Parts: sequence; C-alpha cells; structure tokens
Amino acid sequence: MANQKLISIIVVTYNCGQKIENTLQSILSQNRDLFELIVIDGASTDDTLDYLRKYKDDLTLISEKDYGIYYAFNKGIDLTNGKYLYFIGAGDRLKPEILEQIKDFLPSAKPTLVYGKCYFKRQKYINGKEFTAELFIRDNICHQGMFYHRGIFDIIGKYDVRYRLFADWFLNLKCFLNEETDEQFIDYVIADYEEGGLSSRIKDDPVFKKDFPVFVKKKFGFFKSVVCRLFFTEPYIFNIIYYSNYHLFPAYFFSNYALPRYLISVLTPVVRKFRAFKKTVRNKLL
Repeated sequence: MANQKLISIIVVTYNCGQKIENTLQSILSQNRDLFELIVIDGASTDDTLDYLRKYKDDLTLISEKDYGIYYAFNKGIDLTNGKYLYFIGAGDRLKPEILEQIKDFLPSAKPTLVYGKCYFKRQKYINGKEFTAELFIRDNICHQGMFYHRGIFDIIGKYDVRYRLFADWFLNLKCFLNEETDEQFIDYVIADYEEGGLSSRIKDDPVFKKDFPVFVKKKFGFFKSVVCRLFFTEPYIFNIIYYSNYHLFPAYFFSNYALPRYLISVLTPVVRKFRAFKKTVRNKLL
C-alpha cells in the first residue's frame, strides 16, 4: 500500500465527552511517522464531536449511527491501511513513546498478534502475562494491549457482531488456535485502561455466554467447558478459588449453595429442551 503506516489506531466513541481529549492527546504525542488515526463515532449527541473536530487535521473521522462497538471496529478495519491495527477506547491512554519502543517487535513476515500489558487505573495494578489458548477459558487479553497484523482479519475474519461485548474474546482465542497466525508477548505496558463500562459484564452478552462454552468443549473437552461455565456463573468467587490454587474449591463449591446454583444454570436449558420435545410429540399424536 502506498504510504502505508506501521500502525492504524482505531478509536471508537459514543457520547464520551471530554475524556476523549486525553485519549487523543496520548496518541498524537507519539511518533507521527508510525501511525494513522481513525475515529469511528456512533453519531454522538453530546459534545464528543466538538472535541474530535478540534483535532480534525490529525485524524480521519466517521460519525454515523451504528449498532455497537464491534460494528464500529469492523468499519474501522475497512478504512485502515496500516500493517498492524490497534484499538483503544475513550478514556484510555497510550503510554508515552510506547509506539517507538515496540515498533521493532511488530514482525511483517507472518500474521502475528503482538500483545503486552495494561495498567488498570481503578484497581491500580498492571495486568498482562504470556497467554496460552487454554487461558482463554476463563480470561481474555485486554485489547488496549494488543496489536493485530492486518492479515489476521483475512484469516480469522472480523469481529462477530452477534456478540455485544466480547467478540474480541472469541476472535483472540481463534487466533491462538489457528496455525496460520503467530502470537508474541512483549513485556511492555502499552496503555492505561480506564476499566468498567459495558465490557465488564458477561451476563450482558447472553449470546457469547451461551456460545463460548460450546466452542470450548469442542476444542478442549467437556471438563474445560465445565470450568468455563462455572467461571461465567460465579466469576468473582471462581477467581478467588483459581488464584488460591483451588485450595478453596471444595469448601466453596459444596457450600453456600454454589453447587445447586451451578447445576441449575447447567440443567435449566436441558429441561427446557426436553419440555419442548414432549410438547412437539404430544401435538403430533393429537
């Protein structure tokens, strides 16, 4: 591509107001030779567009109604020409000079997912480590720490918009499982992550919550899918159990009604299907 930049930075906004300015300033303070900046706005009705237009000479802005964050991500992908794509949200901030520091870690020979760490501002800790595919059963890589070779989207496809909040989780796991792509961890803190917002709630993405354990079962087996379902059902308690090396697992799982709650969550869909089957048979007999 003519005049291709190393990195295309995609910012998705909707009614985020003044906090988008800090994000833009953290991006525009980087080495300008390394990146292009694309902002996809969902037709904001507050003063977001006023802040964006202040920087109109430094970015490409599209503002029109869309159907959620992953529609906007996919729209941004189609508008970019960089070798690597990076996604960041309003309120998040790139670390100073980070693009200059990591530019030599972005290979071009094979489509590679390069990922590092993020600083979680509310919890005040650095999140990030080297991943394996199995870790996605109960965790995901913070997308503010990830650089996707654009060839990944040709191989894996773009974000599945059926998933409101966690399409990146599905895409990342598929990338780790695909032999045509590589993954590379870099020990750098890429960005400050604001946290919170929609992406913190698994229950608000019911299609993902339903589909992901099925995919896990297909790739990793029944036991791993049970672990995945338990994590989705009791995420906070599960993390306590997991990070204590399962020492608390028997005590918790067989007390405080955790086992009944989990069994109900697993068996309820089965019971519903059985009732529907009985109704179908009864109607045919009548």
